[in-house]
Amino acid sequence: MAHNGNGRRILLGSVAALVVIAGGAGLAVKSMLDPDALRTKAIAAIEKQTGRKVRMGALELHVLPSLSLSVSDVGLSDMAGGAYTDMVTADSLQASMGLMALLHHEIRLEDLKLVHPVVHLERTDRGEANWRLSPTSAQATATPEGGATQAASDWKVQIGSIRITNADLDWDDRMSGSRGKVVLDHINLSDVDGAKPEIDVAGHNDSGSFTLAGHTGAINLTSTARASWPVALQAAFRAGGQQVGQLAVDGTVADPDHMKGYNIKLDGNIASLKAIEAFVPGMSLPDVRRLSLKANVVDGSAADKAGSTPLLNSLHLDTGAVDAGQYLSGLTLQGLSVDAPGPKDAVTIRSQGAWQGQGLKLSGTLGSLQQVEQAALSHLADPLPLSLDMSGDPGSLRIAGTLGGSRAVVNVNASAGRLPLPNGAVIDHLDASTHLVSEDNGAHFQLSDIVVKSTQVSLKGALDLSVHGGHAGVPLVSGALDASWVNADALMGNATAGKADASTTTPANARDSNDALPFDRLRKLDADLRLTAAQLEFEGDEYHNALSHISLRNGLLKVDPLQAEGTGRRVSGQFEVDASGSVPTVSGKIGTLVLPATWLESKAGLSNMVQGALQVVGEVRSQGNTAAELRTGMTGHLGVSMVNGTVSGSALGELLGDAARGALGSGPIALRCFGLHMSMADRQANVDTIGVQTNALTVTGKGTVGMASQALDLHLVPQVMISGTGASVPLRVGGTLSAPRPKMDGGADGRYAIGLLLGGSKSNAVADPCPATLKAAREGQAGPEPTTAAPKAQSSGGAAGLLGNSKASPDVNKAAGLLKGLGILK
Repeated sequence: MAHNGNGRRILLGSVAALVVIAGGAGLAVKSMLDPDALRTKAIAAIEKQTGRKVRMGALELHVLPSLSLSVSDVGLSDMAGGAYTDMVTADSLQASMGLMALLHHEIRLEDLKLVHPVVHLERTDRGEANWRLSPTSAQATATPEGGATQAASDWKVQIGSIRITNADLDWDDRMSGSRGKVVLDHINLSDVDGAKPEIDVAGHNDSGSFTLAGHTGAINLTSTARASWPVALQAAFRAGGQQVGQLAVDGTVADPDHMKGYNIKLDGNIASLKAIEAFVPGMSLPDVRRLSLKANVVDGSAADKAGSTPLLNSLHLDTGAVDAGQYLSGLTLQGLSVDAPGPKDAVTIRSQGAWQGQGLKLSGTLGSLQQVEQAALSHLADPLPLSLDMSGDPGSLRIAGTLGGSRAVVNVNASAGRLPLPNGAVIDHLDASTHLVSEDNGAHFQLSDIVVKSTQVSLKGALDLSVHGGHAGVPLVSGALDASWVNADALMGNATAGKADASTTTPANARDSNDALPFDRLRKLDADLRLTAAQLEFEGDEYHNALSHISLRNGLLKVDPLQAEGTGRRVSGQFEVDASGSVPTVSGKIGTLVLPATWLESKAGLSNMVQGALQVVGEVRSQGNTAAELRTGMTGHLGVSMVNGTVSGSALGELLGDAARGALGSGPIALRCFGLHMSMADRQANVDTIGVQTNALTVTGKGTVGMASQALDLHLVPQVMISGTGASVPLRVGGTLSAPRPKMDGGADGRYAIGLLLGGSKSNAVADPCPATLKAAREGQAGPEPTTAAPKAQSSGGAAGLLGNSKASPDVNKAAGLLKGLGILK
């Protein structure tokens, strides 16, 4: 009993002694350590190991329950010339400290915790990255504040483990074009100074979340010589509550500080490439579904060269649906497969999908994986063999030869039974071929032996592109295309569109006329092209011996001549657009030009009133950067005319009001002739001739139109015919082109002169406005005549009466019913 009691007293006494000794030792250590001196040593050591300036607030030492330290306001400076003062900042730092390591001039930190760190990563377009640290010698190390001695730089800082929460990370990689920011919810790094540091990272941004786990090789900031530095990491991505991708990275890196000497295997799958785009802002990725990737990536650059060149040793890529519309309108792929087992094996491509609703298949090879990479890195200065075959419902396309290199040669052959084009147009029974030659490392291209044969077009020719052959080194396109037959209506999709009801066509958006026109494109390209067509169909008419010469140099575009022989008229003209200065000038001398009415009206911002081929004559000049400026600054004289087209009944009804609306309806009406002639100056068009004739309506008149305001002041005399009986009433049209306001035009005494035409057994031709109208609108140039005769009616003894005149004849009273039916009389 006594023996046991003595034992317990001895044990308790020993424990008490150990506590006293430990506490005394801790107090002794704290009394021996100077926090300011320790802070100075830490700053010097870190600056030596990183080559950067270090900022630390006051350092506090804590003895119990173990030796630890805490520092407020921590910062590591950015690289020289960086965008920020500090690359890394933190509100505070806490860590346990190894006591024995201090005896070896080593500050060893365990369980290092950073509170709300902020990290800025950047890489310049020259490849300079601020995360690349450059250890310095003791002599080169800047002297820390507080008058530290040189011996302080002999100390080292070692870290065993790191715990970080709520970190803000942003990056700006101008080399790849990627920039963005994320919140790192936690970063756990263990065994940091060991052989295989473990990594556990979780983060998120506004679009999704991600995790990263695995290990790397030993981290040693004082040395960059690391042979076979291992990497084994797994990343996973989630968006919208669903996992959208994962990627495994396994391999080695010789120089991780500069990302050189790597040999990495990638194995990943992605549910949607667009979803991954949220994690790499600034990059535009195609819409690819169910992507699977296996690849071996190695550093192909020389060891003594700055930067790295990633090369593929093997590649296997499979995808689901691909929306390729951004590369070729209407193209979708059901899947894509790209394979290359080794660097010297050919890259094979397989795909199938649809274009413009037509099924297609793609197969072929692109030379070896090494050749593809070298051609891409050299921008096709190195040659790339290829053989691609595309076939399907639209037809077939074969491209075979060699791209790139000092001289590349490619043959292209295409065929199609029926090839759809934009705007509903098609090409039938197409056979086309050409021979492409590229010289001077892609600085010069020749398309020779161009042959196109189809139902709609048949042509031959050659084109030449010199990448730096124009003024100031801009590209120069030159050549000649000679067609034996061109159906322009079919190629432009106009064959059926011209028969549509004009009233259903939407006018041009007035706001678009204030947008700057792309005149700057004329300064980025030079051209010298000669185009001929032995036979041409345009807007329903046939033309022969069509010729045009287009030249463009230093922003000055000339089309001279523009000529063709048509039925009853000769097309001729010359045009010039001078965009060499800050304010472009547009001018033209038009002997005769034929344009689609809908196109011309849309450019003028009008609702489409007429449909058919408009004959344009005159001389015009204007200047400005927008369509509105060009329209309002126009000067010169211009005439437009048409025969045998159509006119919108609803559009005429808006212009003429009740005098025509009741008789015309809203649909398209056969147009016998239309003509208009004007002179333009001082932001106003003076219209001296207006003439329209259909089977039911004849209109003549004159007036003015504001070029800027589009204000109308028109004096018109419409004459409505119904079954040989008709009436006319003078109108004055105000308002604007988009909102005309017609009203009856009274004489000086306030009375309205109404002309009457009453049917009878003897018919006389109504006064035909077409000859005089067409002559004025064509400025004496030849043109086709109306194919139908003028409408007829019997004259009623002078045919004119005054509304409200008590001596009006019985025929006038008889016509009153017609006038009421037309809305002229109330």
